[in-house]
Amino acid sequence: MDWNILFITFGILFLGELGDKTQLIVFNLTLEYEKPYKVGIGATLGFAGIVTLGVFFGVVLTQFIPIPLIAFISGIVFIIVGILEYPQFKKLALERKKKKKDSENGIQSNKSELEIVSEKKSSILNKFKKNAYLSGIVFIFLMELGDKTQILTITLSSVYSSPLAVWLGSFFALITLAWMGVFLGAIIAKKVPKIYLKLVSMIIFISIGAITVITTLINQF
Repeated sequence: MDWNILFITFGILFLGELGDKTQLIVFNLTLEYEKPYKVGIGATLGFAGIVTLGVFFGVVLTQFIPIPLIAFISGIVFIIVGILEYPQFKKLALERKKKKKDSENGIQSNKSELEIVSEKKSSILNKFKKNAYLSGIVFIFLMELGDKTQILTITLSSVYSSPLAVWLGSFFALITLAWMGVFLGAIIAKKVPKIYLKLVSMIIFISIGAITVITTLINQF
């Protein structure tokens, strides 16, 4: 197993999801139960399923599509993911500006993103209130199914020759974030504004994508 691939995958997934909606949902779920560790276990199982599907599809793709083409497409995917982060970054910037303006004018600020997410999920959460394990599995699996997390796992497993390293890197990155949400709650969101986390994430995705595309083209031509 290539440890470099494991650490690269861990870093990409960890930074990409740090401060994202996944942590907010995990934190929300922990507020619903007296034993937060059950939510953490459920989230862990949910991530295991998502990562396994991602690696499986990534490995299958390599049997039918040339590796250089996959690498090129993967680079494009990273760039697209980074670009798609911009609208949310812009929204966060506008909200931050509005809250600052309201604060200066003595107007009560709007509800936080965490509270909004909580309200949106409250009706669904009630359906699973009796089972913390099930809540963690279902919400994480459905949330990440087809999301950028799974797409990135697919692209990484199709580019690198060690599916196990990609699986472990992705899995450990995601469960680390999940358990940070369980035990630390909203500390990260309070200490570091989400707008900065989103900006870093956007830059990383676009940079990685650009480097991948350029490297592939150089190697081919």
